[in-house]
Amino acid sequence: MAIELRVRNPMVDFSFFRSRSFLGTNLVAFVVSFAMLAMFFFMALYLQNILGYSPLQAGLRFLPSTLCVMAVGPIAGRLTDRLGPRNLIVGGLVLVAGSLLWQSRLGVHTGYGLLLPGFVGMGIGIALVMSPMSTAAMNAVHVSKAGVASGVLSMSRMVGGTFGVAAMGALVAGLGRSKLQTLLPALPAARRNSLVDALGGGAGSGGAHPSAQVVSAMREAYVYALSNGLRLAAGVALAGALIALALVERQPAAAPEPVPELAHEPAGV
Repeated sequence: MAIELRVRNPMVDFSFFRSRSFLGTNLVAFVVSFAMLAMFFFMALYLQNILGYSPLQAGLRFLPSTLCVMAVGPIAGRLTDRLGPRNLIVGGLVLVAGSLLWQSRLGVHTGYGLLLPGFVGMGIGIALVMSPMSTAAMNAVHVSKAGVASGVLSMSRMVGGTFGVAAMGALVAGLGRSKLQTLLPALPAARRNSLVDALGGGAGSGGAHPSAQVVSAMREAYVYALSNGLRLAAGVALAGALIALALVERQPAAAPEPVPELAHEPAGV
């Protein structure tokens, strides 16, 4: 950052962040990607390794989220012009948080029926955030800088997703270790550590030739850790809603001024 502030042609123009709205939308981009990717990545492992779905079956069960994004996204874009971006972003993040809290109720034998409302709510919430967020970021800078601003926003999203997966992975490993110590106190420490390493990949089998007790403990530990991780992601999403409420502009973008018509000269002049 220190170098970028001194060079003649910086990759990132940090003066953009003097705008409260641009700063807010980038924080929102970080937050929504954090919550979204943390959920999708580890929920996919849950569907496959705990509930026993194949990769294709697990992927199909994410379709409600995708379809909701496709259906609601264009509507959110039109509503942004009428209502402004802030209310939609706040509402979307609250819905994302509620969906994550709903899914945090999962268990080792949870049916897909419990997860489905969370997937639908997540898709609608993401759709309500993404389009207004981009509009607010683009409107916060001069039109000639829109391309650079869009790149910065995309960077914030990618960094947020990376942090989300990393934070959730660390939480799964930490809480899983604690849970396994409670469930398998007689297991040698080296063996328990290898099980903890497997938890980060969603493994529910406990390695080669595991006992029924180890398999049950692995699954219970992963579900326990994932449930708490989803609550963490929900808290991050709620924090994002507060950030948007405080920083993102409320009013919709002003409509472009009409081009004045040229006055017609009198005939014969």
